[in-house]
Amino acid sequence: MLQVLGQPARGPNGVTRRELLRAGMLAVGGLTLADLLRCEGRANLKTTPRAKHCILVFLNGGPSQLDTFDLKPDAPSGIRGPYRPIATRVPGIHISEKLPRLAQLADKFSIARSFHHHLLAHNTGAAYALSGHSPGSDANIAPTAMDHPTYGSVVSRMIPAESAIPSFVLMPTWLFDMGFPTPSAGGGWLGLAYDPFPLVRNQMMSASPKWEGEFPLPQGLALPLDVSASRLSDRRALLTRIDGGFTSEHQDAGLVTLDAHEQKGFELLLAPEARSAFDLKQEPTRVRDRYGRSEMGQVLLLSRRLIEAGVRFVTANAVSDPPRKQLASFQIWDTHFEHFRLYDSYLMHELDQGLSALISDLDERGLLAETIVLVMGEFGRTPKINDNDGGGRDHWPHAYSVLWAGGGARAGQVIGSTDQHAAFVKDRPLKPDDLSATLYEALGFPHDTRLVDISGRPRPISEGTPIRELLG
Repeated sequence: MLQVLGQPARGPNGVTRRELLRAGMLAVGGLTLADLLRCEGRANLKTTPRAKHCILVFLNGGPSQLDTFDLKPDAPSGIRGPYRPIATRVPGIHISEKLPRLAQLADKFSIARSFHHHLLAHNTGAAYALSGHSPGSDANIAPTAMDHPTYGSVVSRMIPAESAIPSFVLMPTWLFDMGFPTPSAGGGWLGLAYDPFPLVRNQMMSASPKWEGEFPLPQGLALPLDVSASRLSDRRALLTRIDGGFTSEHQDAGLVTLDAHEQKGFELLLAPEARSAFDLKQEPTRVRDRYGRSEMGQVLLLSRRLIEAGVRFVTANAVSDPPRKQLASFQIWDTHFEHFRLYDSYLMHELDQGLSALISDLDERGLLAETIVLVMGEFGRTPKINDNDGGGRDHWPHAYSVLWAGGGARAGQVIGSTDQHAAFVKDRPLKPDDLSATLYEALGFPHDTRLVDISGRPRPISEGTPIRELLG
């Protein structure tokens, strides 16, 4: 039972707010949405933003730098692999022959080839990549309440959406590894209020069901068949009357926050544009085909729809579901086995088609200048090809590539370089800390901003240095 100062919260007729919520709001899923979309704080921006939105295309599991954006054709065959570099639209820049569509868009993005860190585990590497703060060591694979918040959580705290649409959306899978959810994938020390709105097809700690070509509407977003929008509005009016000004007379922070959550839930349920944003069936067939009918392609198309609807930050996990022998579907880029078969038949084609369509589509709609598209995994892969079934590459955080498109950043360049085997950084070393600083500056707030955590302690959102080549 909801309590204020130890007493049940009751309206003038003796009905508790909890009882009313159970009778009305829970029946249409509103409280679930309210819990997911807690009140958003707004900070004063001190710089002029280059970008308004960001899509983080997360290649969960870790893609190979040697087979994507940092090929080494002169390395021994046991290192370079079978793929050859191809020229791009920008003279002097070459990427994998498996990415021909992206090669024709090289003037729209930059590649940083000199990222590195020290973490070898998926959860710790991902926590670092998703927040720009190192979790310390590979022993820290379990999340805690004081983890550093992920980028989308900081963004939704600083510049929340101005409509019923959520500020921060995660899709299409929850992240986890080794029996634990991934740290720094949500609000962390900012609090659960800044966790992402999840559009996910899996339960936490489980694989997604087989991809059948469509995403369901988010749970709780669609009204039941027997509840119309007008009927829901009537329930809201009834709740307000029964409340009788109780909240205004009892300024308990928890109660005021709950009211804000309820309001957000009602806004989402009653806003047709919010429901429409999540509905891929409204896209023309030719557009869906352009992105590819794979889950990866459709995730990227849905990301564009959400940005158009006003979502500030989307974390889009670039998943796939190919037939495989020893590969986790939730870490599809973790190719210890059958590396080249999976790259040849599924991963590279799906990424090339979906990502090139996303960048082109945003550009054609006038959205690329204000939308950052950031593409990366938690680390790279080993230069040496292992002897596992079908050949594979293992975890390698000492050198990996990151692609940045849009958001007003300089494009058509390569930043940094690696040695002859793409094993170690040769010049312009960069870390996730620097990426976080660059991202926040591009979105319009200083990278040295401090926010107060749930214990009342001020904390920096980044401790890195902005990448000057991107910001100019």
